[in-house]
Amino acid sequence: MNTRAKIKFLGAAKTVTGSASLITFGKHRILIDCGMFQGPKDIQKNNWDIYNKEFASSIDCILLTHAHVDHSGLVPRLFKLGFKGDVYATQCTYELLKVLLPDSAYLQEEDARRSSKSEFKEPLYNVKDAVESLKHFKIGPRNEWCELYKGFSFQFLRAGHILGSSIIQISISHGNGVRLISFSGDLGNGRQNVIKGPEDIFNTDDLILESTYGDRIQSKKDPKPKIRKYILDIHKSKGALVIPAFSVGRTQEILYMIKKLEDDNEIPNTPVFLDSPMALEATDIYLQNNDDLKSLIKKGELVKPLSPNEFYKVRKVEDSIRLTKQPGPIIIISAAGMLTGGRILYHLKTRLSDEKNIVLFVGYQAENTKGRLLQQGLRLIRIHKENISVKAQIKTIDSLSAHADSDELISWVSRMNTPPKRVFLNHGESSSINALAYRLKHELNLKTFIPNPNDEFDLI
Repeated sequence: MNTRAKIKFLGAAKTVTGSASLITFGKHRILIDCGMFQGPKDIQKNNWDIYNKEFASSIDCILLTHAHVDHSGLVPRLFKLGFKGDVYATQCTYELLKVLLPDSAYLQEEDARRSSKSEFKEPLYNVKDAVESLKHFKIGPRNEWCELYKGFSFQFLRAGHILGSSIIQISISHGNGVRLISFSGDLGNGRQNVIKGPEDIFNTDDLILESTYGDRIQSKKDPKPKIRKYILDIHKSKGALVIPAFSVGRTQEILYMIKKLEDDNEIPNTPVFLDSPMALEATDIYLQNNDDLKSLIKKGELVKPLSPNEFYKVRKVEDSIRLTKQPGPIIIISAAGMLTGGRILYHLKTRLSDEKNIVLFVGYQAENTKGRLLQQGLRLIRIHKENISVKAQIKTIDSLSAHADSDELISWVSRMNTPPKRVFLNHGESSSINALAYRLKHELNLKTFIPNPNDEFDLI
């Protein structure tokens, strides 16, 4: 078979969000991830520009690495524009997306209603669009090749980032044999308490590798002592520990550690409010027996480790509003993790101006987001068109990242039996991509490429 194949880098090229790569195989067009661009408005604008009706109708199917919306959030948008194919994902990715995609649509509708003067007056898609798109999902098993077209197969392997997250390997037959292309998706690090680490892959011809933390080494220290200190601090000050956390992955890690500290009598029982309906539903999905979970919290051991002793589920908006005024000591975990919207902004609006409170970042903050600006020491921040003085303590724990760091990415690649012929770096800021490219070239002697948006390369 001499069918030509190419790869084109659409989203997450020289940036962290909006993951999307297009493989053309003969007459077939396969999209690997369909992510939303997150961050400042100039980045979000890509969500309206990246796809059009002609493009959407030309796509045959979508393969998803995992459920985070920067990898999946434009799936309903593509359907709305005319995509009529199937979306392949693991079972747990699908279960999480049944929560995440309608929630994404709801937040967009709310933002459109609130911001009559906003540049984005219409949502990318509505809740109905999101629910309709979920009817077109097909479940792909792990570690099992699935033939999509003659000469074109794929398989999912555990990526260890969040529940259901996967490396995608693609096999393309051609006249001289088989070409293997591997997408790391977001790669985990094996240091999480809840999720197992990524699987090794034995070989690949082309590797599309994320580079989110390509320029840094994360602390390997146990984060619990820092969390313990911050919780004891708010008991002294009678303040609030506000934790912006991604609903899937980071929230479950935080709940686990608080419970462990309580069980070990290292902190007093502290009211913990999980103020995110999406995170609550995602936690319920995590609590199901799943092969991605470490054995420590499987089977009958599940519910206890993710339920602190004074654990309160905040679902209703009016309860969330009341929570913004509740005195401490309390712990509030709320979305969104990068402060791009959601209930967390209301908590920051009322808590940032009080020095007895602590805001703790436990996940990656993209450039120019409110989260990154707070980390960099901004003392006045605008939230919902109001200027808020920043007097609360701003803290960060890097070791809680669900991403592999530079050393772990290099180690994972180096364990392949046969080095990849080419490595393409995406999903990273310039400093991260350039640093990782340097290491891959000089430490592993690998041919490395940094694609620009819309750059295209031959596969066979």
